[in-house]
Amino acid sequence: MNVKLRLITTGVLFFTGQALIAQTVNKDTIPKEKQIEEVIVTGYQKKSKDEIAQAQSVVTAEELKTQIPTTSVGNMLQGRASGVFSQSRNGQPGSTAEINIRGISGLIGNSEPLYIVDGIYMTSRQFNAVNPNDIESVVILKDAAGTSQYGSRGANGVVVITTKKGRNGKTQYSFESRLGFSKKISDKELNFEMMNSTQKLQYEKEMRNLGLSGLPSYTAADEEALKKLDHDWQKDILRTSSLQSYIFSARGGSDKNKFYYSLGYDKDEGIVRDINGFDRYTGRFNFENNLSDKLKVGLDLGISYQYTENVRDRNNVQSPFGAMYRYNPFEPVYNSDGSYNFNLRQGLNIIEALRNNLDSEQRLRATGNIFGEYKINDALSYRMYFNTLYDNLVNTNNLKRGSQLDIIINGAAGLGSLRKTTFYSFNYIYGNRIDFKKQFNDHYVGATALVEFNNEFTENIIASGTNYKNPNSDAPSNTIPSDKNTFTGDKVRSTLFSLLGLAEYNYKKKYILTASIRQDKSSKFGENNKSGIFWSGSVAWNIGKEDFLNGGFLNDLKLRASYGTTGNDRNIPNFANVGYVAYGDYGSGANMTPTIITGNPDIKWETNKTTNLGVDFAFFKSRFRGAIEVYRSDRNDFIQLLPLPYESGNYAIYKNLGDMRTEGLETEFTFDIIRKENLKLSLRGNGSLPRAKILSLDGVSTQRNLGETALKVGETPYFYRLVEYAGVNAADGKALYYTDRQNPNAGENFYTVNGRTATDTYNATADIKDITDKSPLPKFFGGFGLSLEAYGFDLSADFTFKTGGYTYNYQTQLLQSSASRANNMSLDAFNYWKNPGDTDVLPKPTAVGLRASDQFLEKSDYLRFRTLMIGYTFNKKVLGEDVPLNSIRMYVQAQNLLTWTSFKGDPEVAVGSGENQLLAGQTFVSGSFALFSYPAVRQFMFGVQVEF
Repeated sequence: MNVKLRLITTGVLFFTGQALIAQTVNKDTIPKEKQIEEVIVTGYQKKSKDEIAQAQSVVTAEELKTQIPTTSVGNMLQGRASGVFSQSRNGQPGSTAEINIRGISGLIGNSEPLYIVDGIYMTSRQFNAVNPNDIESVVILKDAAGTSQYGSRGANGVVVITTKKGRNGKTQYSFESRLGFSKKISDKELNFEMMNSTQKLQYEKEMRNLGLSGLPSYTAADEEALKKLDHDWQKDILRTSSLQSYIFSARGGSDKNKFYYSLGYDKDEGIVRDINGFDRYTGRFNFENNLSDKLKVGLDLGISYQYTENVRDRNNVQSPFGAMYRYNPFEPVYNSDGSYNFNLRQGLNIIEALRNNLDSEQRLRATGNIFGEYKINDALSYRMYFNTLYDNLVNTNNLKRGSQLDIIINGAAGLGSLRKTTFYSFNYIYGNRIDFKKQFNDHYVGATALVEFNNEFTENIIASGTNYKNPNSDAPSNTIPSDKNTFTGDKVRSTLFSLLGLAEYNYKKKYILTASIRQDKSSKFGENNKSGIFWSGSVAWNIGKEDFLNGGFLNDLKLRASYGTTGNDRNIPNFANVGYVAYGDYGSGANMTPTIITGNPDIKWETNKTTNLGVDFAFFKSRFRGAIEVYRSDRNDFIQLLPLPYESGNYAIYKNLGDMRTEGLETEFTFDIIRKENLKLSLRGNGSLPRAKILSLDGVSTQRNLGETALKVGETPYFYRLVEYAGVNAADGKALYYTDRQNPNAGENFYTVNGRTATDTYNATADIKDITDKSPLPKFFGGFGLSLEAYGFDLSADFTFKTGGYTYNYQTQLLQSSASRANNMSLDAFNYWKNPGDTDVLPKPTAVGLRASDQFLEKSDYLRFRTLMIGYTFNKKVLGEDVPLNSIRMYVQAQNLLTWTSFKGDPEVAVGSGENQLLAGQTFVSGSFALFSYPAVRQFMFGVQVEF
């Protein structure tokens, strides 16, 4: 394909990954084909699009603008890139996204990718502090040709973020303001409704008539009085949240100096009353200076301060989201005298708890990047850089003296307690690199050599006190004397020393070869495996540049192939390579139970060997363009904690055991249906079909059970392991469950249902089964959307979807089970067996209620109208030359407008119950169960952007 370029002053400059993208558009080609050449990131290097031989997806600043810039950048990536499965952990303001690149990355542990912001390594939570408005682009590296450059950290994929930089030309100022609101998506939209007072009293009457105990009896007058107390606890606990966002920025420069700076503020009150959900202040400044024709220096600084007030996200009434469903609608918030009503069936008044049991976080993050680059000659350059990340978190939990929970915990007098947790982290990277780039007629040769040292230091301190001696202190500090003070903490320092070599060759950009090799030496690993070597190789053939394809309907065609190895050090616990003893409190007394870890000098990183085949294409004057990828990843040496024989004591050891294979197909496309100067219409879409299979576990066992999920050799990871529900016996209303047992026990009856044996006696030990075809992992996911520009107006709409995954719906089970009859119930609880012959109903209510089975294993398929944005731009032609403004853009945005799903609840939330799932040490599997987590919200925003 012949590319014709003409640099013009209105060309667009933006960044991708760690490198500048320069797009130059020849205006003469509109409405003809745009002639564009892009320079994009490929890891540590930058290349033109024609030179790329790896699998990667690019999301630009313009694409991110179509998403509501909430407080999480990760959530904005949802549905934007093939192979990238992103969903909110929950709806809490500031919540991070759960992102998996090409499926889960381990048997047990962390599957999050490596995040790199302007060369600085970050966790997902640290990455979440970056203001979305400061991002120029996001590049997702997916195959070994891209990820192996990051060696022992690249096995889960790499997300490379570049923030905005200065550029040549007159200084451009921009101010953007957004105001809006958010509210919980209604239960009715999510396929269930709760009972009101009349309905709940009727349900209780029916339960008493069935002989179920534990419910009070009411006279007719009592019932009428209770009905008058009817109210919706959701309205008492939740509110419509207000949203605010402001960002001011400036960018400009000359051939010698370039700069960018910004100041931002974001606020999301959150939907829980009395709780200030989220406040964030951000600032960024970067500067580049060409001291001479050969020497360039630069400085990049970023800072973020974040204040968050938290609510309990657990399976009890300390969670407002559990309380608002469990409390009965005839139970008032306040007594007649205005005092809190503590005579609730659940025992705790959540309104009082939200006001008097306070939990807040203050987080300060600062990043710095300084570099110097010397151009030795036209082909050779040297660069030195120093990157830093400072992260400080202070969490304060204040249980006010005399509050209801204080009395429950500390006795009738009430003592009050304070708990503070501080986390401090300082990371730095010092690197030196030499780059060689030379064009020999039609041959191009490039090479990079790099040496890098990374030092990470973290410190945690936890301090608490009870019964403070100062009775007038509303918010005591830990320095105030108390009856009981406790202190604990830890310090950890780890280092990584790396050597990296990159090489590339191409002939006329038709035939491309690239290679990389990296050695990492890490302090995290055993003495016998400190060092690891990771490598990759890739080839590409730009068939579109061959003469025999010139001039046809096929404008571009590139075949790519790559293979390589990467590692994963995310699942390495601290001190796994040395022996230690860990203690934890047992109960409220002085007894301590030790956990003894035997050090393993052979412990090493998990590894990933990846094969990738891809094709890039463009048809019909590049109106229709896209890519198709197929891949196979063989993951080995998973780090697992294995108990030693019981006779040896409470010992355990970390070992590298287990293998898994992931395969998949990915595709993405863009179709410019209309491409005229004042009218443009484009469609876009992507889809991913991942598959995973366990190849081995620990070399001895073939299955490991993890509660409601399991791992088994030869099967999909985390398939469900449950008793199978066979429906209701239409004759007597008893629940039936499939069994493989041959003979019934005493008092048990067997039946034939759908050609299988079923029992009316629940037996979780004998009848539990592997449901290997159902797991939380989606079998197909992606997104699609459209963009329209017409005479100053613009419209963008995006949809996301997933299918093939399942979620265990504990929430539905609890809201329908007669065991929860003292609490409020879902209206579906009325649909139980009443008469012989009833079908498609719940079993006849019993004291034990509905049992755990695949009755509540629901498809979590959904199609969600994720975002809609409509705007209008008043440009210079409309404003006139006398107005000192370049443009004014006004727009409205909406998020989570509609959801199509059969799931009862929100099918997207990744974390079912944060404290039960993330903090209790359980194996975390995204979307494995639903249980009263912070709900997803619908958002609306109005924004104005002024450029001058």
